[in-house]
Amino acid sequence: MIPAAEAARIVSAYTHRRPAEALALAPLWQTLGQHARAGGCAHRGTCPVLKVSPVVVDERGRVLMLQGRTRVRLPEAAPLPESDSFAEAAVTLARALGVGQPWMLPGVQDPILLDPGRADPEDGLRSKVAIRYLYRAHSDLCAFVAGAPQVWVPLRAADHRLADRVSSFLGERVA
Repeated sequence: MIPAAEAARIVSAYTHRRPAEALALAPLWQTLGQHARAGGCAHRGTCPVLKVSPVVVDERGRVLMLQGRTRVRLPEAAPLPESDSFAEAAVTLARALGVGQPWMLPGVQDPILLDPGRADPEDGLRSKVAIRYLYRAHSDLCAFVAGAPQVWVPLRAADHRLADRVSSFLGERVA
């Protein structure tokens, strides 16, 4: 299980690099600090939900998304209890989705986006923060089961903010 102190360190480092996003992440950072000091949670299920999300970009500048009934979304899930880090949990999710041989770019081992939002209905009336890590993969090495929800979508069509962030890391314009 990933300790609260590790999550607090990630949020702190992220907000130091991106101070404009600090206000939106302040509730999470405060909650994680309380968890780290107390050695656990005493908030009775009201804490923000942490999810990990692999942002997998292929050689054509497309991002791996999950097709829902009405829209596509980035894959995300709660880290598995046996995960030692959020990055490890994100790559494990990518592999479980059928992404073959994902890799991180040199110098891009930290999250590229901490994305606050509303938690899924099964998580209750809480907030959620998706910790998004950038991975590259060759689409030919990905094996998706027939009928699976995984689809490749042009990054710009999926999310403009994410596309701008990914472009800055890849050093290229994403269509």
